[in-house]
Amino acid sequence: VQGDKAPADLIKNLKEADSKEYEAIIIARGGGSFEDLFCFNDENLIKSIYNAKTFIISGVGHEQDYTLADFAADLRAPTPSAAAELAVPHIDNIKLYSTS
Repeated sequence: VQGDKAPADLIKNLKEADSKEYEAIIIARGGGSFEDLFCFNDENLIKSIYNAKTFIISGVGHEQDYTLADFAADLRAPTPSAAAELAVPHIDNIKLYSTS
């Protein structure tokens, strides 16, 4: 996910996912140079993230990386892996109920 065509592709896929009534969407990419992550600063992408009806978790780059997508999203994760962890409850926090 990088380069001149990346923002349009991200927007298209974000809008498609937003129409599916998911509980959350993760927009993420592993680390890279500033230039590699620059597509996550695209104005139209930021507007799409901000206007999405679905809860958005941004997990772009490494912990020290920040993009505008992080600030438009509902929640920022320091990495893509952390975004996945934030999207689901920890097993220790789930109470299992039995009918027996």
